[in-house]
Amino acid sequence: MKYARYLPLLGLCLVACAGRKPDWTAEPRHADRNPLEPDAEAAENAEATGDALWAERTDPDKIRDAIAAWESVIDEDPNNAEVLVKLTHAYYFLADGYLRDDEDAYLEALDAGVRWGERAMVASSQAFAEAMAQGAKYPDAVARIGPEGVPAMFWYGTALGKWAKKQGFAVMLGQKDNIEATMRRVLTLDPEFLGGAPHTYFGVFYAVAPGFAGGSLEKSREHFEAALAISPNVLSTKVLWAAELATKEQDEETFDRLLAEVLATDDDVVPRIIPENKVEKQKARELLEQRDELF
Repeated sequence: MKYARYLPLLGLCLVACAGRKPDWTAEPRHADRNPLEPDAEAAENAEATGDALWAERTDPDKIRDAIAAWESVIDEDPNNAEVLVKLTHAYYFLADGYLRDDEDAYLEALDAGVRWGERAMVASSQAFAEAMAQGAKYPDAVARIGPEGVPAMFWYGTALGKWAKKQGFAVMLGQKDNIEATMRRVLTLDPEFLGGAPHTYFGVFYAVAPGFAGGSLEKSREHFEAALAISPNVLSTKVLWAAELATKEQDEETFDRLLAEVLATDDDVVPRIIPENKVEKQKARELLEQRDELF
């Protein structure tokens, strides 16, 4: 095996370089709040405020304001799984959409998203929370999560994957197994979630991972195709195919075609994700500017 002589060293590196170790059993701390007297009305109003601000997420400051509103909800209702998922998603989108040129801010936002995602998973699934508290291995605990935990798992896995990739190869490999277990559970439970997003994730996963870690360009293409069959107008699928698989294969024709399709698509082709589609168009333009460096 080409990489066999490196495997013992790699094993040591993965233990040392995973980059983070969540405490799944930690209780949230709210020293200034009486947990017996939550203000339900205040929490409801704050959530509604956050939702209204989130609707204007083409402005990163509106995302920050939405985050602040939702964090105040958690001050009153620390196990509100829906709001914990919103926070995970919001920090992820803030980073991915608006902080890509500021590495420190990008990593800080993703780190916050991952930590909210950890809490969202615990709040979303009592079976998962109990398994982790009893010392179960993470993949075994994730396998106990039901459909109600899909949003928490997806945004946690997505934020952790982006965070790990930015940290570098060793950290990415150190987190790979847990991220893969999380997203495989999502794929099993709801392959059409967010327009085939679990398939898009594995399109990226198989393109990015080296062969000795499970990478496969053929499997990558199969998952990207599956995602587009479910929802051809989610622009992130085409951008990620171009950025990860087409560049890996040095397939200039597919790269150019996919990005041209992205830029020719109306922002409102899927009304619920107009801000996301605008971000993906900007990513497409950036990739085209980097074309000579990528091929």
